[in-house]
Parts: sequence; structure tokens; C-alpha cells
Amino acid sequence: MNTFRFKRRNLISGPHLLGSLLIMAGLVVLISPVFFSTEDPLGRVFAVGVGAILLGLVIVSSYRGTLIDFSRKRTKDYYSICGFKFGDWTALPDILTVEVISAHKRISNTPNGISPTLSGKVIEFQTLLYSTAFQPHLSFVYTNRREAVKQAGRLAAGLNANMVLRIPERS
Repeated sequence: MNTFRFKRRNLISGPHLLGSLLIMAGLVVLISPVFFSTEDPLGRVFAVGVGAILLGLVIVSSYRGTLIDFSRKRTKDYYSICGFKFGDWTALPDILTVEVISAHKRISNTPNGISPTLSGKVIEFQTLLYSTAFQPHLSFVYTNRREAVKQAGRLAAGLNANMVLRIPERS
């Protein structure tokens, strides 16, 4: 099956950050008896450490995504939990154009009194798939220009569509 896979996940923000932190905390708990003397039984320390690692792995391995099957002209929006993908296949209309555009965004943290309030400009690259309609049928967001162009080329080749780049040379 000749497919395209897009995963919507970022391991350093959102719930995936919590999963990464739980994995690190579980590892710290497991190695803590080596450095600290404790009155807790080792079984309890082991259970807490392994429990935190397992919960973190479930969170980190959960994400949304899109699969495109080029040979059967179908698409699947799915949710993956521990490698099991849940979602239904739908027919993909004839895609005529694959377009890459850039979008400049200003981001900032919400002030909460605990974490620093940082702000800055971010450039995102969107790969849009158009059929005969004026609205894109599918959209994929990348933070890396080179990756967006590479994946757009893959999509255009797999779907026999035209590729249009509407991004500045240096973004």
C-alpha cells in the first residue's frame, strides 16, 4: 500500500510534554533508591516509577493523524493510542493542486504568575490539497520549510497533481 502519513504531535508542548515529564519522573523515582536511603519498600518505589513511565508512554504515543492511500484514492483521519489507529476510510476526490504557503504567527504564553510570559514570531508552512473546490480538501502544517516542500512533492507525485509553491525563498 503506497501511503502518506501525517502525525499531529509535538513532544515538547501540550499533553505530550506531560507524558515526557512523567517518563522522566518515573526514571528518577526508579534510580532514587541508589542515591537516597528510604523507609518505603522497594516494591512501592518500583510500582510508582513503572506506573509513571507507563502512563507517560501512553500519553506520548497518543496522537491524531491522517493517512492517504494513493493506490485506492482514500483518506483516513485517525486517533492513535499505543499504536492502535481508530478512524474510518473515506473516498478522496481527485486532487488537482498541492500548494505550499507560509503563515507568520505571533505567539505568546498566557500570563499565569508561574511560568515566564514569552512571545515571538513563528513561521508555519501549510500544505494544502485542492480538488475542484476553492476550499482546500486537506491541510497539513509543518514548522520546517524543507519538510513541507518535500512532503508536498510526495503528495503531488502520489496524487498526480500540480505542485505550487507560494513561499518566499528565505523564510
